[in-house]
Amino acid sequence: MGDRFPGIDWYCDSCNQNLNNQAGFDDHKYIWQCTECGYKNSISSANIIEVED
Repeated sequence: MGDRFPGIDWYCDSCNQNLNNQAGFDDHKYIWQCTECGYKNSISSANIIEVED
Protein backbone atom coordinates (compact mmCIF):
# COMPACT_ATOMS: atom_id res chain seq x y z
CA MET A 1 0.00 0.00 0.00
CA GLY A 2 1.43 3.38 -1.01
CA ASP A 3 1.29 6.72 0.73
CA ARG A 4 -2.11 8.30 1.26
CA PHE A 5 -0.52 11.70 0.49
CA PRO A 6 2.38 11.00 -1.90
CA GLY A 7 5.08 13.67 -2.03
CA ILE A 8 3.98 15.39 1.20
CA ASP A 9 6.54 15.99 3.95
CA TRP A 10 4.95 16.01 7.39
CA TYR A 11 6.41 18.03 10.27
CA CYS A 12 5.55 17.97 13.97
CA ASP A 13 3.33 20.90 14.96
CA SER A 14 5.22 21.17 18.25
CA CYS A 15 8.95 20.59 17.61
CA ASN A 16 9.05 20.80 13.76
CA GLN A 17 10.79 17.41 13.35
CA ASN A 18 10.20 15.63 10.03
CA LEU A 19 7.66 12.89 10.74
CA ASN A 20 8.24 11.04 7.45
CA ASN A 21 11.70 9.98 8.67
CA GLN A 22 10.49 8.62 12.02
CA ALA A 23 10.52 4.84 12.40
CA GLY A 24 7.14 3.34 11.59
CA PHE A 25 5.59 6.54 10.21
CA ASP A 26 2.50 5.78 8.14
CA ASP A 27 0.37 8.57 6.68
CA HIS A 28 -2.59 6.17 6.62
CA LYS A 29 -2.81 6.74 10.37
CA TYR A 30 -4.87 9.83 11.17
CA ILE A 31 -2.85 10.68 14.29
CA TRP A 32 0.91 10.32 14.57
CA GLN A 33 2.72 10.78 17.89
CA CYS A 34 6.09 12.43 17.30
CA THR A 35 8.90 10.18 18.51
CA GLU A 36 10.98 13.26 19.41
CA CYS A 37 8.59 15.24 21.63
CA GLY A 38 5.48 13.05 22.02
CA TYR A 39 3.07 15.55 20.44
CA LYS A 40 0.08 13.96 18.68
CA ASN A 41 -0.16 15.35 15.14
CA SER A 42 -3.19 15.18 12.86
CA ILE A 43 -2.36 13.62 9.49
CA SER A 44 -5.10 14.86 7.17
CA SER A 45 -5.60 16.88 4.00
CA ALA A 46 -6.67 19.84 6.17
CA ASN A 47 -3.08 20.06 7.47
CA ILE A 48 -1.39 20.31 4.06
CA ILE A 49 -0.02 23.77 3.37
CA GLU A 50 0.74 24.75 -0.22
CA VAL A 51 4.14 26.42 -0.49
CA GLU A 52 5.11 28.43 -3.55
CA ASP A 53 8.67 28.21 -4.89
